[in-house]
Amino acid sequence: MDLVDFTWPTVELPAAAAWMLSACSVEDGREDVEFMFDDPALIEGANAAWWNFADTGGLFDEDDCFLVSVGPVDGDPSAGPHWARVRLRSEWDVIGRGVDWGVLGGPSGRPGFVMMALDERVVVGATTWNGFISVMRLKNPALAGPIRRAMGLRD
Repeated sequence: MDLVDFTWPTVELPAAAAWMLSACSVEDGREDVEFMFDDPALIEGANAAWWNFADTGGLFDEDDCFLVSVGPVDGDPSAGPHWARVRLRSEWDVIGRGVDWGVLGGPSGRPGFVMMALDERVVVGATTWNGFISVMRLKNPALAGPIRRAMGLRD
């Protein structure tokens, strides 16, 4: 991914609330695919699941841009995560080499990230659990109970 803008000021859904994706349930609309650590095709399979969720869910705009949650800009440990606008490169590997830089988790095959479409209609993420990883998608994230509660809103 290439960084386009380090901040994206027009977002209503904060990055910190989007991290509640893994707390959302099937009733909230969360979809996920799991991959065991010992699966020899873990990275390839998880990358394919991420692409399917991202492409069919509308993560990319017409310029292949989307938002990814990143840490504090100034290194302030009390600052929360925020969004950066990025563009997908023609050659990508979000679950393997993509996590090596730490923004998307790490080490390779152990993701931990949340991404959102610029229009905020879909969140796609991945997380590492005990023994497996999960690639997830949630359409209409602002309607999901755990995300609304993280934003200080009622269900």
